[in-house]
Amino acid sequence: MAAKKRTTKQRVTDKKVTDQLEDAFLAGLGALSNAQKAGEKTFDTLVKQGEKFRKKTTKKTESLIDDVQDAIREMSDDAQSRATGLLDQVRDKSRLKKLNRAFDSRVADAMDRLNVPSKNDVDDINRKLNKILRLLDEKPKVAPKKPRAVSKRKTAVRTTKKPAKKTTRKTARKKAKKTVRKTVKKAA
Repeated sequence: MAAKKRTTKQRVTDKKVTDQLEDAFLAGLGALSNAQKAGEKTFDTLVKQGEKFRKKTTKKTESLIDDVQDAIREMSDDAQSRATGLLDQVRDKSRLKKLNRAFDSRVADAMDRLNVPSKNDVDDINRKLNKILRLLDEKPKVAPKKPRAVSKRKTAVRTTKKPAKKTTRKTARKKAKKTVRKTVKKAA
């Protein structure tokens, strides 16, 4: 009999354990069900928060884009005004150059009428004079002639001609300068 009681006790405890296990399992399923319900609610709230965040960032992004566009417009306006100022300066310089050219040409015409040689005329004359002086310096020196021996046979009277003047370098330069001066006066 004692053995029979033990089996019933075992059955009772086995039933209790099985019931407890079944209750635990059912409690787990209930928790899962609650989690699903709460998960759906949490998911819905996250979606709503995401939409709000996107709207905020879109507004901020749009305002930043507007600010950048305004800054770019200001910079382009500033650059255009500077470029316009530079163009005006360049145009004024070209007008000044035209005015200078007109003045120079009128002065040159007046000096030409007064027969005043221009700088170009004087430079041309100086070049020609330098060329003449170089040619005179390069001219080979003439070797002195040996005196001729007078022959005794001829007793005829000779008519003496004046010996040709030998021009020295100094006199040659003086003559060249005189001719240059004459040509300058004629050109003027």
